Amino acid sequence: MPSYLLTLTAPAVVATAIADELAEGSRLAADAAGAFDLGNGQWGLEAYFPDQVDPDRLIDALTDAFAARDDISADDLIAAFAGFQLRPLDADDWSELELDQLPPITAGRFRVFGEHNQPAASQRRRTDLIIEASTAFGTGDHASTFLSLTALDALLKCRTPRRILDLGTGTGLLALAAAKVVPSAHIVASDIEPVAVAMTDLNARGNGMNGRLKIALADGLRHPSIRAARPFDLVLANILPAPLTAMANDIVAAMAPQAVLIIAGLRIGEEARMQSVYSQRGLVFQYRYRAKEWSSLVFLKP
Repeated sequence: MPSYLLTLTAPAVVATAIADELAEGSRLAADAAGAFDLGNGQWGLEAYFPDQVDPDRLIDALTDAFAARDDISADDLIAAFAGFQLRPLDADDWSELELDQLPPITAGRFRVFGEHNQPAASQRRRTDLIIEASTAFGTGDHASTFLSLTALDALLKCRTPRRILDLGTGTGLLALAAAKVVPSAHIVASDIEPVAVAMTDLNARGNGMNGRLKIALADGLRHPSIRAARPFDLVLANILPAPLTAMANDIVAAMAPQAVLIIAGLRIGEEARMQSVYSQRGLVFQYRYRAKEWSSLVFLKP
């Protein structure tokens, strides 16, 4: 579990670039990183590290990573880190942090609540989901979750997929939402992080869906549970552009003819690259959903 939180404030281009680099493969990569709009042109950044990090080493690594960019200078990075904070976290921090950042989400027929704000039993709906606060849920901005649920809701109004893969499942939210609507589907929920696998199992139990998902600790799509269940009629991947690109061949190979792929976790400016990545592998772009600076794309396999 990440144990140190780095926060700083910077202009949008700097904050988002640092978040992307830390999340997607810097030499000093964080377990998770994200940027969010604070208004007045300033963005906040949060990055979670398993161990204490040296800010000077971070600046050096980021300077090297951005050497080819003309929109971010070393001085920009030094200015961004001038007011940084780095502090250790404990279990109480995680619980408090996530409860504060987990407002109810409504997307189509789905409503998502935290343990702290769930409705009374008499007001519950069949497609409500209670998601336990956890490090696996993410931080700050839930636009990509909203977009994924919106796209899933629209798809399930016209299709009934029999085999579903939720790749990078996090808390299991998308897999559980699909199971609510298609209880007969064979659903695999996989993640590379043990904490995510544990939280998916906990949330499945908490929503009365124990045993409905096949939960796999997996790096990519070559886990036995995933191989045994393929080909999939629906693949959900709310992750990041780098792994979406790296796993594109395996994702497409795991899809059945006429299968649908829903990807999220990308900014609007990254749409064109993701469309190109999957179009080159034979998928046909169908729809896009946008919220704030985030995007979700839907593809069909001919």
